[in-house]
Amino acid sequence: MLNPAAEVTIARELALAEQARQAGNEGRARVCARRAAGWAVAAGAGAAALPSAFVQLQRLAKDTAQPAHIRSAAAHLTLRITADHQLPGNADPLREARCIIRHFLPQVPA
Repeated sequence: MLNPAAEVTIARELALAEQARQAGNEGRARVCARRAAGWAVAAGAGAAALPSAFVQLQRLAKDTAQPAHIRSAAAHLTLRITADHQLPGNADPLREARCIIRHFLPQVPA
């Protein structure tokens, strides 16, 4: 069973990500989306949280036991931005985080 505090934390991080995006702060939106996804991985897998959401997602991106689209979403959330502060390709951090959250915690609205 999901810890209610984890569900609240995930929802809060997603809301903060949306607010940051609406305010034009895509970097902050990405950080919040990444944290929400990291919490979902830890809570859904029943695993101990790793030192950071970034590390959690790096491991997920390499976990061949997970479906390809989940590994891809995790990889997108750990991409480095370009020199002009843009994400490479068409990565959407909020979309990727929601994909991961729905996979690990289908009962949590994402």
